[in-house]
Amino acid sequence: MEPIASRSQGIPGSTERPASVRSIVVEVAAYAGVAMGLVGTFVLVATTAQPSDATLLLVTIAVTAVLFAAGIAISKDAASTNQRLRSVLWFAALFGWAAVVEGILVVAEVDLDGRSRQLLSTVLIAAGAVGLWIGLRRSLQLLGMFVSLFAVLSAAVVPVGEPGPFGESDFVLLSLVSWLFGAAWMALGARGVAQPARTSLVLGTIAVLFSPVFLTVGGQASESTLTVVEVWVLAGSVACLVVGAWLEERAVQGLAIVGVLVAVAALTGDLLGSSQGPAIAAVVIGIGLLGGAVLAIRAFPSPIEPESSPPAPSLPQPPPP
Repeated sequence: MEPIASRSQGIPGSTERPASVRSIVVEVAAYAGVAMGLVGTFVLVATTAQPSDATLLLVTIAVTAVLFAAGIAISKDAASTNQRLRSVLWFAALFGWAAVVEGILVVAEVDLDGRSRQLLSTVLIAAGAVGLWIGLRRSLQLLGMFVSLFAVLSAAVVPVGEPGPFGESDFVLLSLVSWLFGAAWMALGARGVAQPARTSLVLGTIAVLFSPVFLTVGGQASESTLTVVEVWVLAGSVACLVVGAWLEERAVQGLAIVGVLVAVAALTGDLLGSSQGPAIAAVVIGIGLLGGAVLAIRAFPSPIEPESSPPAPSLPQPPPP
């Protein structure tokens, strides 16, 4: 399969050139301007005597519009640094859009409780995130879409203030949905649907590995629950390691290796407790597994593919006699 690194990152006409000093200075100036403008706006609002909800909403709309318009203004420049600036501006605009949505619901006095209120808010925010990703397919926009869509699933599965289908503090369904969401995101990245593909694979891997942790949310987890979480993380890590090797994606493999190390260490610690006998056995088994792996590597070395060399130029044909 084609390595992810060789695929397009979603910027038509972009060229990878070293950034010039001028472009870096312009980029830094833009970031400084955004920071100063935001801080100044917050100070102005804070020093106003009890601003109304409508006033706060108008200020938020203005800030979000400025960030979004600034990104549009530089959209035709395909330079890497300028597209990065555009990505940062639109990522900040997404936070502004989330604040606008919440502000509109407050000002309009939308009277919804529990699941309906959460779903409406998260769906509107996710719609903006999807639109920004369609307009600019870079890592920050993909991250915003990923988080917002996951928020929609979370609101649909485990709404705040309502008991879940498995009990008041049981997040089994959220763990399952999170695992499936991460696996689907990895598949979309592998197929090149969710761009940038590498970012999509990394986000999906994180969701797959982290999803079992939701089982420990909502109180003191029992020993059996912790064991299930650790085994689940270990199985997911092994699966992600296989997928990462198949796709030749080192970032996925690195995350999977961390998952294997953490899961095995946690399982070993839970099983050993404070006894010396099992601890000695764990040391012996660990050394045996490591030694066996080293012997297997030396006994069955992986074939090294020869580096491809350019074809030799053909010699000119001799003139006919």
